[in-house]
Amino acid sequence: MVNKIELSEGIDKCAKVWGAAGAVAVYKNGKCYHKNFYGLADREKKLPITEKSTYLLSFNSRFLMGLCIGKLIDDKKLNLMDKLDKYIPEYTHASEITLKQLCLKQSGIPDFFNGGIMKVQQTDDAYQALSDQKRNLVDRKIFTHPWTFGDAIDYVNGKELTCIPGTEPTDDLDNMTETVFIREVIERASGKNLPNYVRTAIFAPLDISGEYLKVNTKPYAVHHMTIYMNSEYEADVKYTFAMNYAEAEKLLVTVLEKKLLSEKAWKAITTTATFEQSIAFNSVSGLLSARDFCYGNLGWSCYLYLDWEAKIGLLHLTNSELIVRCANGDRLSQFRKEFRKEATATFVYPKNTKLVPYGKTNLWDAMDLSIDDEQLEYMRNAQQAICIAYAYKQKLFVLMEGMRSIGLVAFKIDKKNENYYIESVLIDKKYQHRGFGKIMMMKGLEYLKSQGCKYLTIGVNRFNVTAQKLYKSVGFKEKTVYEDFIEMETYL
Repeated sequence: MVNKIELSEGIDKCAKVWGAAGAVAVYKNGKCYHKNFYGLADREKKLPITEKSTYLLSFNSRFLMGLCIGKLIDDKKLNLMDKLDKYIPEYTHASEITLKQLCLKQSGIPDFFNGGIMKVQQTDDAYQALSDQKRNLVDRKIFTHPWTFGDAIDYVNGKELTCIPGTEPTDDLDNMTETVFIREVIERASGKNLPNYVRTAIFAPLDISGEYLKVNTKPYAVHHMTIYMNSEYEADVKYTFAMNYAEAEKLLVTVLEKKLLSEKAWKAITTTATFEQSIAFNSVSGLLSARDFCYGNLGWSCYLYLDWEAKIGLLHLTNSELIVRCANGDRLSQFRKEFRKEATATFVYPKNTKLVPYGKTNLWDAMDLSIDDEQLEYMRNAQQAICIAYAYKQKLFVLMEGMRSIGLVAFKIDKKNENYYIESVLIDKKYQHRGFGKIMMMKGLEYLKSQGCKYLTIGVNRFNVTAQKLYKSVGFKEKTVYEDFIEMETYL
């Protein structure tokens, strides 16, 4: 049974340690397990964030536009396999690109902002004379300028595509031309401008206003990971709206319960492609994360995290970017990363556990697995284990619970000489003492047996009693005892 008090105390501590600002909530099975408000709405006046605090967000969010795409699919006003020329016939390469490619960053359309606006900005002497911090603020102000479809089409028409449509781009940065084009497609397919379509199709059923209002929080950006700055921006009255905690909570619960759209539409906007992104979501630490639900990079953002299988929903509605610093040695971290782990670990126990090869779908989460400092005396951390596995051509696997990385194990396999060895065994500290270690070992032994292994050894520190008990529980026995090391063996 989940202890709500312990969960809240853990999240409160996390928020304090990392200096979080905004509203934070945790939902599981339709129930709220945690809700609290942290930090400052106005850092200069020392005004606190409260439940009544309001935040400015953009309709141009890939998350909101993704929901619109899903709604238009349900209403049969749009098909992802349609060619772009059905909606934007005036674009030179429209007949070569599908809507799906446009929405999944696979269109090859040049980016008018980074390839045009910012390139010109770099040649401006007055801009270059500014300090790094001031240039950072200017960049953010330019980014949130209310760019129009005309700005985008005028730049890209007649230009070559950057890649063949349907192929992956070279980086995971969002392309502002694609964002503006998606907005234009929604407006032409729905017959309404984007704000009005979002208000009527998405917000109205949830009793969310979606109107532009002057908000009572100030936005703060972060420079060089550690310095808060007052963000400068032009108010975009048409394409921004105010949101409070109660409205964000309604949106979280609605999406968590998969309302608003059909199952077909939800699948269409959540199926991942390039860089583990889908039309409306990113994949982060085994969770779906609402894509770019913010107002540019000023600081105002609404982070929604979902695990539909486990029925877990997380919310962070904020007016501030995050301070980033080292945690557990040289591992960079920040509040939301620690909050996600603190919140979800509370509910994660063995259910749909698999041992899968280490690869691009789990590499970042696997590298981020952590152990307690006292365990470093006995074992390597995740980054060291991964490096050694690659250097010595070991077989490396990650234990997954659903889409969440839980642990990793490395095997030395020499079939020719019938030499098999378990090199590294690690379970993240948040998931220890729940049976995951034994499951990983059992699955690992099954794999080694399938590779022809009949006899296997493993080494363990003589004083690591916990690991010794784990290995004995799956059939290992002591073979040789040294001063500070025990070699254990088993027959498969």
